[in-house]
Parts: sequence; structure tokens; C-alpha cells
Amino acid sequence: MKCPKCGTEIRDGYMYCPKCGEEVIMVPDFEIELEEGIEQTISEVAEMIAVSVEDIDESDTAKEPDEVNLTEPIEEIVDTPVKDNIRKTGTRILIAAAVVLGLVFVFGVYKLVTFVNDYYSYDKQFAKEMSEYDAGEYEAAVKTGKHVISLNPRDERPRFILADSYFALHKYDESIAVLNDLLKEYPQDKTIYERLFTLYEIEGDTESILTLSKMSSDPSILKLFDGYSSGSVDFSLESGTYEGPKEISITTSEGGTVYYTLDGSKPDTSSLVYEKPIELAEGETVITAVCVNSKGVMSEPVSRTYTINTAVLETPNLITAPGDYSTPELIRLTDPVNGTIYYTTDGTDPNEGSTLYEPPILMPLGKSEYRFVIINDLGEAGDIITARYVLKINGIFDAEYAKNAVQLNLIAHGHAVMDHEFIAKYGYSHDGRNYYIVEEYANSGGKKQKQNTLYAVDSQTGEVFTINRNTDKKDYDFGIVS
Repeated sequence: MKCPKCGTEIRDGYMYCPKCGEEVIMVPDFEIELEEGIEQTISEVAEMIAVSVEDIDESDTAKEPDEVNLTEPIEEIVDTPVKDNIRKTGTRILIAAAVVLGLVFVFGVYKLVTFVNDYYSYDKQFAKEMSEYDAGEYEAAVKTGKHVISLNPRDERPRFILADSYFALHKYDESIAVLNDLLKEYPQDKTIYERLFTLYEIEGDTESILTLSKMSSDPSILKLFDGYSSGSVDFSLESGTYEGPKEISITTSEGGTVYYTLDGSKPDTSSLVYEKPIELAEGETVITAVCVNSKGVMSEPVSRTYTINTAVLETPNLITAPGDYSTPELIRLTDPVNGTIYYTTDGTDPNEGSTLYEPPILMPLGKSEYRFVIINDLGEAGDIITARYVLKINGIFDAEYAKNAVQLNLIAHGHAVMDHEFIAKYGYSHDGRNYYIVEEYANSGGKKQKQNTLYAVDSQTGEVFTINRNTDKKDYDFGIVS
């Protein structure tokens, strides 16, 4: 059938034109049915007339007059008593026929009117559609259902029966068309979603199922689509430029099989299957991945672009030059581009198990030797550098005085530190003044246990302060002993 408005071809089962939305009026089929019904009624009336005339003929011919000799002249026959009998019989036949014809006409009109009234009665036609559907007469139910819908397009009941009749006839596309029209008017009707979901599953139309799942936010409706969510894929490393080889891991939020490509193209089920971390070689690589769940539903593709440069092993760059110092300085290095700085002070080569460089580093009193190394993200170590320092602070007070001054100051403030050990170990300079940095150790079970607080003693005045490491400033802050 073609749309009367725009001429677009309309498939059976659609109530509206898919192009312009014009409502489809399916009158011709119904008029044929009505015409057939009227013809049947007329045939029945004609048959009744024939039967009635036949009955009259039989009743009048049952009383035969005396046998007439057909060889005699007609004038003689007419003059016989038979002539009167024929006249009387003819009159009775005409009267009887007129009565019968009148009755038959009245009956025919009654029956025709009744048929037409029933045909255009919504309730009776809807009952007829239900009866045909219940009896398994699905073709008849489809025909009647279309007629019922033409009588009242707004009632959803005959449209549901029409959709179910198409379903029973395995005419799934027609059933889907009817249900989609219903869904436009009843977008939250769960029974419509259930029917459409079943039809799409039968046809294996995963794309339509996913589209349908996005048309409602009702949790009870969304539960129908459990198993059709493909989740998403996640990469262990964001896009960017990296030094040296890298491994990329891909995970999924809801399980399934991951397929990927390495050339930026969209993957499908014929692409590479992710089974272990992907090793990235030098240069640029675009990884695109999707996840396909047990229902065959594919997630949206996700891409990451990686540029891998050849790993360059760095050598630590000292800001604080090795040498002899009378004014202490903090030992500083330039931050590495790619890697972490580790160091030792006992003459051994540093590795990832050595002390992590976290500025600021105090310069030790006397002689000291630092060995620094940068280890990159792959665990590869660059060249080791060695820095030797000699620090001797010139002041009124020396290191021995400094440690005793701290102990006496703490005792004066009520601290029980008589059995504690104090060691002047480092030097520090601030605002033109030099300080001895003193560490405190408590004896515990025969072992020395370092305390958290550091003390600074002015080499010129002997004043005692607390001193705290400030990692944000990469320096130290002074405090008051209390």
C-alpha cells in the first residue's frame, strides 16, 4: 500500500506512514467484507422467495382438475369448468406470492440493517476479534482487528491483539510495527517493552534491543535488558609520550572479551583478542579496543595514542658542588626528567633499595661522601656520581658545646633527658648565621632510638631552637624549645 499523501510504500501492519506520519486508512478491505455480507443477505432473501413460490406451486397443483385432452381445440377447453379453476388458482398464487414477498422483503431489510449495525458496532467487532484470537483463527483476527482499529484508533486493546495475532502467524515485522506505534503513545508500558524485547531477540536484532533499552529509565523495565550492557574498556596508561618500552593493560567493567587493533581502526570480533598486556615499541601506537559480552553486544570503541621514545639514562646533576665549606649549605640536585634519585653515604653504590632523595638534605659536619644515581621507570640505572664534602663551622661555640646546650635547655624545661644522648651531626645556615644541628637519641633496651625533634644551636650566641623540615619549601623552619 502507498501513502495517499507522499506516495511512500507502507508495509503491512503499519498504522502510520514512516516518512510523513500520515495515518493509514484501510477502508477497501472492510468495504469488500461489507459488500460480501450484503450479497450474502440478498442471496438468502432470494432463496427464501424461491422456496416460498415453490411451496405455493406445490399446494395449488396438488388439487389437479380432471384430465384435459390437449388434442381438443382450445376453445373447448376454455369453455370447460377447468377455466374457472385456473382463474381461482392464479388469484390465490398472486395473493400468496405478494404476501411472501412482502415478508421476505421485511426480513431481508431487517437482516441487512442488523448486519450493517453489527459491522459498525465497535463493541461487537472487538468481541469478534477477541473470539477469533482465542479460537486460534489468527488470520481472521488480523482482518477484524484492522477494522476494529479503524472504528476507534485510540483504544490500545485491539492493537495489542493485532500485534499478538501477527506474532502467532510469525509475522514479526508486522507485530513490531504495531507495537512501536503503541510505544509512541504509551512510552512507559512495560508489556510493550516485553513484547518488543521478545521479538527483537527472536530476530537477533541486538542493535534494536540496545536502542529500546535507552527509551526508559524505569528500573523494572531496564531489568529486561540485563546482560545486554557491554560495559566499557579501561587502559592502564593514559595517552601520552613516554620514555622506553611500556606495557598496556586493558580491563573491562563488566567482563566479556576484549578485541583491539593497533592501527587506529575500529575493532570487531575478527580483530586481535586481548589476553595479556600489550608491549609498546618505539614510535607511535594507537590502540583501539572494544568489549563484546556473552550476548554479542559490543561496547563503544575507546582509543589511546602512545608515543614511545628511546629511554635515555640520566646522570644526576649536582647543584651543591663538592668541596670544603665553612658556611654549611643544603645539598641539592636537579630533578630528573624521567626517573628517581637514590643515594648512599657509606661508600656503597646506590640502587632502588637505597635512600630516596627528598630535599632538603643537610650537609654533615666534617667529611662526608654521597653517591647518587637516577633509576628510570624500567628499573634501569644511569651513571653514579660521587660528591665529597668537608664542613667546618667557624664560630664562638663548637659542636661539643652545642650538644650540651641542647641537653641543659631541655632539662631546664622539665624534660627527663639525663640518660639521652645528643649528637651534633650537621650544619645549617640561615640569614647569615650558622647553626649546629643536634639529634637526640633515647636509650631503649640497650639500643639507641632516634627522636623526632631536631635542634639548632647558634654557633655565635649559643641559643637553642627546634628546627623542622619543610618539604614544600625544601628548607627548614625554626621553632622555640618548650
